[in-house]
Amino acid sequence: MNFKDIIKSSVLESFSSDISVRRICLVMGITLILGIYIFMVYRVAVKNEFYSKDFNRSLVLMALVTSGIVLAMQSNLVISLGMVGALSIVRYRTAVKSPLDLFFLFWSISLGIICGANLFVLAFILCIVITGALFLLEKLEAPVRLGLLVIRCDDLNAAGEALKTVEEYSAYSRIKNKSVNKSSVEIVLEFKSKRENELEEALSKAEAVRSFSFLSYDRENRI
Repeated sequence: MNFKDIIKSSVLESFSSDISVRRICLVMGITLILGIYIFMVYRVAVKNEFYSKDFNRSLVLMALVTSGIVLAMQSNLVISLGMVGALSIVRYRTAVKSPLDLFFLFWSISLGIICGANLFVLAFILCIVITGALFLLEKLEAPVRLGLLVIRCDDLNAAGEALKTVEEYSAYSRIKNKSVNKSSVEIVLEFKSKRENELEEALSKAEAVRSFSFLSYDRENRI
């Protein structure tokens, strides 16, 4: 027997055609339990405005389907190559609403692969470590997000006084737009402050400020 025959026989022996019902039930049962665990973690971790029950249920089903595919690929070389070819042409067009949803989707698929390979201890440890890291990162203080502030004053001198007030209560401020006419001055500021309530109170008491508005700002920045 030459080296090529040895390689060929070792590859064929790695595929077990004898997949018992007991093994299938064991893999599917553990995958279902851990999939339900992901279901519960997703329901707790995701904010209400982004929560989708249909997506959450699909996480459990995705893990089960993936584990079934891995079992089938282990049973026969021909099936394995056929599934690789079939799955390579699949394209998903469903938009993912948040990066966290993408993470849970990848976690569900990974869980199915690991359980399908009979690495149950790894699957349990992975779930525990991911859950701990997820909620630990949730407890960390979030960076202060940038906001937009629109200030209306009577003239340029009053606008200068208003800007000094904003700088006093802000860690960062920058003028985005300034509109000047004969009767008023309007300034749009990008600002970052942990003392927004104090800034609001100071602007409401300032005689130089005719009116002001706070706007939410979705831009991510790490200033």
